[in-house]
Amino acid sequence: MKRFGLLLLIALFIIPFTSTSYAGGKKGEEKMSYEIFGAGSGTQGNYLVEVSVKTKDKKLDDDAIKRAAVHGVLFRGFSNKPYSQKALAGSPANEAEHVDFYKEFFSEDGNAASFASLIPGSRTVKKVDKKYVITARVTVNKDALAQYLQKMGVIRGLNSAF
Repeated sequence: MKRFGLLLLIALFIIPFTSTSYAGGKKGEEKMSYEIFGAGSGTQGNYLVEVSVKTKDKKLDDDAIKRAAVHGVLFRGFSNKPYSQKALAGSPANEAEHVDFYKEFFSEDGNAASFASLIPGSRTVKKVDKKYVITARVTVNKDALAQYLQKMGVIRGLNSAF
């Protein structure tokens, strides 16, 4: 029993740090791997990021790219000097702690994509081996996202420490 508990504890801490993908929003959709970088200075309360999604589907919908951007802002953060930010959810273990909430949040019917918008004309598609790399610039409304997640009890606000 102790061995199982130890393995579970190790899995909860190691897996989130090594994960570079998340399940897409559509039923049966493959896990999407993506990269996220700071793409410039966003407007007040927003992050401007560049997301590159690697997928088999050349016609990946915009909402999937938006979900990848929100996922990256929440759990990975981004860097591209001088535009760097830590993960909004704090610890990557937050995703494992609230797995049911995030599964619904990132689903096709969830509202993760509503916190992001694609910059018109920024989407590019390149074929790499047997997959496509779809890159776009996305603004993520970090203030509204943080307020929503605090309201849902998924992340703590700055005032919760006092």
